[in-house]
Order: sequence, then C-alpha cells, then structure tokens
Amino acid sequence: MAPVFEPDGWDVRLRVGLLVPDGDVGPESEWRAIAPPGVAVNASRFRFPVGPVAAAADRIDVSPVEYVAAPGPLDDAVGLLNPPSVDVYALAFTSTSYVADDAELVERLSAVAGGRPVVTTGQALLAAVERFDATRVMLVDPPWFPAELTAMGRRWLEANGVGVARAEAAGLPSGQGNIHPGALHRWLCANVDGIDLVLIGGNGFRAVGAVRAVEADTGVPIVTANTALLWQTLRAVGRPLGDVTRYGRLFDRT
Repeated sequence: MAPVFEPDGWDVRLRVGLLVPDGDVGPESEWRAIAPPGVAVNASRFRFPVGPVAAAADRIDVSPVEYVAAPGPLDDAVGLLNPPSVDVYALAFTSTSYVADDAELVERLSAVAGGRPVVTTGQALLAAVERFDATRVMLVDPPWFPAELTAMGRRWLEANGVGVARAEAAGLPSGQGNIHPGALHRWLCANVDGIDLVLIGGNGFRAVGAVRAVEADTGVPIVTANTALLWQTLRAVGRPLGDVTRYGRLFDRT
C-alpha cells in the first residue's frame, strides 16, 4: 500500500510576511481568523520599545513609534523573514503612517525584500476611504493611544484629502486584554451618528469580531486596521477577495 501523507501546510497560494511589534499577538490572531484559504501568514517581529511607565499604564508614547519608523527595526524584521520565501510583506502597525512618509518607508523596505511588494496599514486605510468614497470619516484609535498620536493621525488623513469628522481614542478600558467585541460594538453603535465610514486604527486593537454586528446595527461601514491591511495586501498581488465573507462590507466591494 502506498503511504498516505497528511497536509503539512506547505501547499499555499500566497505567503504573506506579517511585520508585527514584539509582544503583540493581536495582528496574527485577527489575520488567522479572517485570512482566506490558501493564504499563509508568517510573522516577523520588530522592536517596539515601550517604557516601563507607559507599559504599566497601558499606554504608548509617540517616540517609540518614531523609533519604529526610522531605518532599523522594520528593515531587520524584513531581512529575518527570508525574503525569497515570502510573496508580499504587510506592516501591521498603523501609527508609522501617522509619523512618517509611507512612500519612503515602502521603498526602503521593498529594497530589503528584494523588490517584493510591501503594504502598510496606512496605505490600506486610505484605499478603503477611496473605495467607499467617504466624506465624513471617523478615526477610532485604541484607548492606549495618547491624544497627541491620534491628533497626528487626523492630520495625516486630512493631508491625504480625507474629510475627518471625528478622531478620538475609543472610550474603553486601556490594555489589549481589556478589549472585548461586545464592548466595542456598544461604544461604536452609540458614537457613529452622522458618520459615513469608520476607520479603526491600531493593529493590536481587538476589533474584527465586532465589524459585522456594528455594520448590521448602524449601516455604517467599519474598516479596521487588520481588515484593511489584508484587503489591500490581497489586492496588491491580484488575489480574489470573495473568500472573505464575514468581516465587513469592505470585502464586498470588489
């Protein structure tokens, strides 16, 4: 009898290199939930130096974000993930787009990746705004983002031609472990009047589980950092979007 070999995970149609801050399991968790069959997600970590005082308060500062955007941490993470084995890289870190030039960042990282495409969360969020032709956008950042960083996010959106009606951190307890889809659903449903698109910043912000319910209850499209990043990554390499069916209207608009 011929031997029978079990599936071993090597037979994939697309291999994504997901660039993730050290200590953050959120992006991988959400990508594992929403990525369609045939898409393999392989993470590489980069250093995100949150100080002990900020960590104890479940907060981040602007300076560590600027550190990540500068040459070094992300370049190393790309190089460590064996570029010949990866088809496309996706940066699961929203706030680098708030503080740096995405075009320069992508050019630099793509060179490290041997010319392979690199997609940032910021690029993906801007593409989602264009896709929905939204004019009254609400930016919702994680509760651990300082007001200064959210203000930078607002200025970045406006500099890219986005009409920002509101920009604020979600009114929820800070800390990744304190976020639950039910609480986010209640907060969003109570705060989206007059809004035609919600952008949720922060790839470590537990959000994708609430998207479908909020859209059903409010009629407002909800785009999270990770749904946007996956959507734009698939588009960047010409992969179909129809296999993602439960994570928002973004994937319905092909």
